[in-house]
Amino acid sequence: MPDNLIDRLIPHQGCVITRRDGAIDVAGSAKNWVMSAAVAPLACRAPFVFRVVGKTDSTNLRMHWHRGELIFNWEMSVRELVIHDPATGEQRNLPDQGFLSTADWHEILWEIKLDRMRVVVDNEVRYDGAGNYAGFESAPSVGPCFGSTISVREFRILPLAAKRSAHRRRATVRKR
Repeated sequence: MPDNLIDRLIPHQGCVITRRDGAIDVAGSAKNWVMSAAVAPLACRAPFVFRVVGKTDSTNLRMHWHRGELIFNWEMSVRELVIHDPATGEQRNLPDQGFLSTADWHEILWEIKLDRMRVVVDNEVRYDGAGNYAGFESAPSVGPCFGSTISVREFRILPLAAKRSAHRRRATVRKR
């Protein structure tokens, strides 16, 4: 499995990173507004999986890539998952898909493929939709907002094989 990047994350926009017992706490220096983030020291292109094992003390565990954002425990409705599409910035609100219990660690996988993205939390698919993510390059990040503190035990970028077209698969089979 690729390296856990928690010891290499870069604080951004007033982010305060505190190391604790094999994890980090990520908080913002401004309680009322600033959306702080702990940023990966690398840029990613689709296809890849952005994997976080984390939790929040209350609201707003947020993950970012390019123009995209996932918001769990959103301050306006903690049960609603808010997704901003990485290509367009378009916002989608998904009722009953965004809640993370505050006492437990959660595995969050944000799969960014060339032509779709998927969000999986604790082995449950919370979103799966089409898009065009080819050609974008950006550093992923994770952070709190509006006074929350998040804890992160793992922050990894995993490879994800690009899906080949049916025509290309047939061509590959014929060559064998």
